Amino acid sequence: MKKNGKLQIALASTLASLTLISCGEKSDCEIPTRHVHRYTREITEDITIERYIDNEHLTVGKYNWNDNYIEITKDDEELYKIIGKNGLFVGTDNWDYLYYRMANSHDYLEFYYRYETVVPVKTIDDKGNPHTELKTEVHTGWHEDPNSGNNTGRVRLNHHRFYGYRITYKNGKYRLEKSNQVDDIRDIMDDYPYFNEDCSTIVYEEFYFDKKELPYLSPEDFDVFTGPNLENKDKVKILN
Repeated sequence: MKKNGKLQIALASTLASLTLISCGEKSDCEIPTRHVHRYTREITEDITIERYIDNEHLTVGKYNWNDNYIEITKDDEELYKIIGKNGLFVGTDNWDYLYYRMANSHDYLEFYYRYETVVPVKTIDDKGNPHTELKTEVHTGWHEDPNSGNNTGRVRLNHHRFYGYRITYKNGKYRLEKSNQVDDIRDIMDDYPYFNEDCSTIVYEEFYFDKKELPYLSPEDFDVFTGPNLENKDKVKILN
């Protein structure tokens, strides 16, 4: 495979256009040439993820082997090591899944709680006599219960952003590069064509309210983050 400084789609982006050949129903495939098989995972009844994995087992994680395959060269093996190690798939080949992720990644609220408990602690004094002392422990953290009596009034609005990857080739080595976080996957899919199932991260903004107001808050009350245009389901983002 010819290599260059910016390997955008590389070998895996051409998978959909290649002619796939059956090698039988069992995983003990007898194809003599170097190749990788297509594995699929069902997410819902209508949505699956397909990946090409350098393996012959019937299952790899939650992915199922099938007899479709593509031939690869020895030079491609390092590329597929990176793809397999990071669980990558080509975004354009799995757009239904990526759209599903965006459509089901809703903003949500978390509430900061704080409370104290008193617990007995056994100690030994300098003379070797046992004693029991009372120790106050402070418990803090975030949860999604707006009705908790331990809430402080500190509120966090959480928002999903997405990222992808690209594989470059420089100085004789493949390198994996991660994109910036974006609200709409279509903003990066051309330059960062690879994704994995866990392709999102959480960003947030914090606010403070009277505790009595917390049960009445919803993410729609905040005009902080923007999201993808889910009315447009096309792979190509439509600009206004």
